[in-house]
Amino acid sequence: MNQQILSQDEVDALLQGITGESQKLDAEEEQVGGIREYNLASQERIVRGRMPTMEIINERFARNIRVGLFN
Repeated sequence: MNQQILSQDEVDALLQGITGESQKLDAEEEQVGGIREYNLASQERIVRGRMPTMEIINERFARNIRVGLFN
């Protein structure tokens, strides 16, 4: 009845992801293809300034929500 769902390699990979050891490998992978994976959890680059496209999207979204709620 003892079924192993994950192999030991998979468990080790998950633990490395939690401890942050896998981030060292990400820098090496970046050099290989010239493309790196975007990590939403990282705060490497914070955009400061106006974002006109996002403002337009936000205004339209707010207008549609307002119309939907009150009409």
